[in-house]
Amino acid sequence: MRTFNIIVSKHFAVKSKLSEVLKKTTSFDDTLLADAAAKGAVWHQKGGKGKILHLRSIDVLVAPEDKINFYYDAKILAFPELTTAQCLYETAQYGIWHKPAGVLPQGTQYSDHTSLLRCVEKLKKCEVYLIHRLDRETEGLMIVGYSSEAAAKLSDLFQKNQITKTYQAIVLGEMEKGSRQTINESLDGKAAITHFEVLANKTGKSLLIVRIETGRLHQIRRHLDFINHPVMGDPKYGRGNKNRDGLKLLAKSLKFLDPWTRKTVEMSLPDDLSL
Repeated sequence: MRTFNIIVSKHFAVKSKLSEVLKKTTSFDDTLLADAAAKGAVWHQKGGKGKILHLRSIDVLVAPEDKINFYYDAKILAFPELTTAQCLYETAQYGIWHKPAGVLPQGTQYSDHTSLLRCVEKLKKCEVYLIHRLDRETEGLMIVGYSSEAAAKLSDLFQKNQITKTYQAIVLGEMEKGSRQTINESLDGKAAITHFEVLANKTGKSLLIVRIETGRLHQIRRHLDFINHPVMGDPKYGRGNKNRDGLKLLAKSLKFLDPWTRKTVEMSLPDDLSL
């Protein structure tokens, strides 16, 4: 893992190909550099200030006053690209997509070729926008905006708690079927509210339906661990809940009022978690 922070003027006094700038500072060949750029590892700040954006081609010209950041990790670049994704519902403004477990919602500085957002971007052949996040380990529904205006309107719905998000989780321990509970333990100094109902219990585990009013980091996982019923398969939280099947947390459904049509949109994944 290496990071290259490059001021073009230190090496070239005139506009030059990105490939030449990168070769001058990294000693990598064109094939590696082209692959890294295409996968989202190269970033460009025009004039050395303002927005920092991807450069996907090493054939573009960069100016002496530009800044280039190259985040190189051979292991990450070797991961297979995500090339297919399922859209369950779509309008001109947004789509509701199925994110598989183990897939990043968006990329990192080192790459984005394994992320859902980049996959949708390539499928739609346009810039798309992340509205909300799911943990990499969590399977479920995600809304992706198809314009900056759509992203702003949908993000506002999330901020105002006007999108109902329902999850399913399998947790450690047999809890009373039909029992309901609200967890309001603050997380990272901020209010966090999680509601759940026990749908079933079996062989030392329970199946819950969960609804959250806030969206703190790992909220469901941390809250359920707090009451000593951690999510099965959680690699980070809990004891006695590890397995080989992955995290048993599913972002099952979304319900909200479409800001454009003013009609209720309700989408749900067809499959449930099972004990």
